[in-house]
Amino acid sequence: MYPEMQAALPKEISGPRAGFVVAWLNDEAVGCGAWRPLAPTESAVAEIKRMFVEPAVRGRGISRAILKKLETLARADGYSVVRLETGLRQPPALRLYETSGYRRIEPYGRCRDDPPSVCF
Repeated sequence: MYPEMQAALPKEISGPRAGFVVAWLNDEAVGCGAWRPLAPTESAVAEIKRMFVEPAVRGRGISRAILKKLETLARADGYSVVRLETGLRQPPALRLYETSGYRRIEPYGRCRDDPPSVCF
Protein backbone atom coordinates (compact mmCIF):
# COMPACT_ATOMS: atom_id res chain seq x y z
CA MET A 1 0.00 0.00 0.00
CA TYR A 2 2.96 2.31 0.63
CA PRO A 3 5.73 1.18 -1.73
CA GLU A 4 7.87 4.16 -0.71
CA MET A 5 7.98 3.05 2.95
CA GLN A 6 10.20 0.45 4.55
CA ALA A 7 8.55 -2.41 6.37
CA ALA A 8 9.67 -3.41 9.85
CA LEU A 9 12.06 -6.31 9.65
CA PRO A 10 11.50 -9.39 11.84
CA LYS A 11 14.75 -8.66 13.70
CA GLU A 12 13.21 -5.32 14.75
CA ILE A 13 10.44 -7.22 16.55
CA SER A 14 12.55 -9.86 18.30
CA GLY A 15 14.18 -9.69 21.70
CA PRO A 16 13.06 -9.03 25.23
CA ARG A 17 9.78 -7.20 25.73
CA ALA A 18 8.67 -7.78 22.14
CA GLY A 19 6.51 -10.32 20.38
CA PHE A 20 3.91 -11.26 17.79
CA VAL A 21 0.32 -12.38 18.06
CA VAL A 22 -1.56 -14.30 15.39
CA ALA A 23 -5.35 -14.37 15.08
CA TRP A 24 -6.85 -17.69 14.04
CA LEU A 25 -10.27 -18.40 12.53
CA ASN A 26 -11.29 -21.98 11.72
CA ASP A 27 -7.66 -23.17 11.98
CA GLU A 28 -6.46 -20.50 9.56
CA ALA A 29 -4.19 -17.55 10.42
CA VAL A 30 -6.19 -14.46 9.49
CA GLY A 31 -4.43 -11.59 11.27
CA CYS A 32 -1.38 -10.52 13.21
CA GLY A 33 0.29 -7.75 15.12
CA ALA A 34 3.44 -7.12 17.12
CA TRP A 35 4.78 -4.99 19.95
CA ARG A 36 8.32 -3.92 20.69
CA PRO A 37 10.22 -1.27 22.64
CA LEU A 38 9.94 2.08 20.90
CA ALA A 39 13.51 3.06 21.79
CA PRO A 40 16.17 1.90 24.26
CA THR A 41 15.97 5.26 26.01
CA GLU A 42 12.18 5.04 26.51
CA SER A 43 11.70 1.84 28.51
CA ALA A 44 8.06 2.65 29.36
CA VAL A 45 6.97 3.09 25.71
CA ALA A 46 5.97 0.21 23.43
CA GLU A 47 5.30 0.50 19.73
CA ILE A 48 2.67 -1.58 17.98
CA LYS A 49 3.74 -2.81 14.54
CA ARG A 50 2.55 -5.09 11.74
CA MET A 51 -1.20 -4.94 12.42
CA PHE A 52 -2.92 -6.81 9.60
CA VAL A 53 -6.15 -8.72 8.99
CA GLU A 54 -6.90 -10.67 5.82
CA PRO A 55 -9.33 -8.70 3.64
CA ALA A 56 -11.83 -11.58 3.42
CA VAL A 57 -12.46 -11.51 7.21
CA ARG A 58 -12.34 -7.79 7.91
CA GLY A 59 -15.31 -6.23 9.68
CA ARG A 60 -15.60 -9.03 12.27
CA GLY A 61 -13.76 -7.33 15.13
CA ILE A 62 -10.53 -9.26 14.59
CA SER A 63 -8.34 -6.15 14.36
CA ARG A 64 -9.85 -4.77 17.58
CA ALA A 65 -9.20 -8.10 19.33
CA ILE A 66 -5.59 -8.12 18.10
CA LEU A 67 -5.09 -4.54 19.30
CA LYS A 68 -6.50 -5.36 22.76
CA LYS A 69 -4.23 -8.43 23.03
CA LEU A 70 -1.18 -6.40 22.01
CA GLU A 71 -2.03 -3.75 24.62
CA THR A 72 -2.47 -6.44 27.30
CA LEU A 73 0.85 -8.11 26.45
CA ALA A 74 2.69 -4.78 26.30
CA ARG A 75 1.28 -3.88 29.73
CA ALA A 76 2.39 -7.29 31.07
CA ASP A 77 5.89 -6.52 29.72
CA GLY A 78 5.98 -3.36 31.84
CA TYR A 79 5.05 -0.73 29.27
CA SER A 80 2.78 2.12 30.39
CA VAL A 81 2.50 3.90 27.02
CA VAL A 82 1.77 2.49 23.57
CA ARG A 83 2.47 4.31 20.31
CA LEU A 84 1.81 3.30 16.75
CA GLU A 85 1.92 4.59 13.20
CA THR A 86 -0.40 4.10 10.26
CA GLY A 87 -1.03 6.00 7.07
CA LEU A 88 -3.50 8.43 5.59
CA ARG A 89 -4.38 5.85 2.93
CA GLN A 90 -5.77 3.49 5.59
CA PRO A 91 -9.04 5.02 6.82
CA PRO A 92 -10.21 1.80 8.54
CA ALA A 93 -6.97 1.69 10.58
CA LEU A 94 -7.34 5.36 11.50
CA ARG A 95 -10.92 4.68 12.67
CA LEU A 96 -9.84 1.60 14.64
CA TYR A 97 -7.17 3.48 16.57
CA GLU A 98 -9.29 6.58 17.16
CA THR A 99 -12.30 4.56 18.37
CA SER A 100 -9.96 2.55 20.60
CA GLY A 101 -8.94 5.71 22.45
CA TYR A 102 -5.72 6.60 20.65
CA ARG A 103 -4.97 10.27 20.04
CA ARG A 104 -2.90 11.64 17.17
CA ILE A 105 0.58 12.83 18.11
CA GLU A 106 3.51 14.41 16.31
CA PRO A 107 5.30 11.95 13.99
CA TYR A 108 8.23 10.16 15.61
CA GLY A 109 11.26 8.14 14.51
CA ARG A 110 11.38 7.13 10.85
CA CYS A 111 7.90 8.63 10.37
CA ARG A 112 9.02 12.14 11.32
CA ASP A 113 9.53 13.30 7.71
CA ASP A 114 6.94 11.06 6.06
CA PRO A 115 3.85 13.08 5.02
CA PRO A 116 1.43 10.11 4.70
CA SER A 117 2.25 8.87 8.22
CA VAL A 118 -0.17 9.37 11.10
CA CYS A 119 1.13 8.65 14.59
CA PHE A 120 -0.83 7.86 17.73
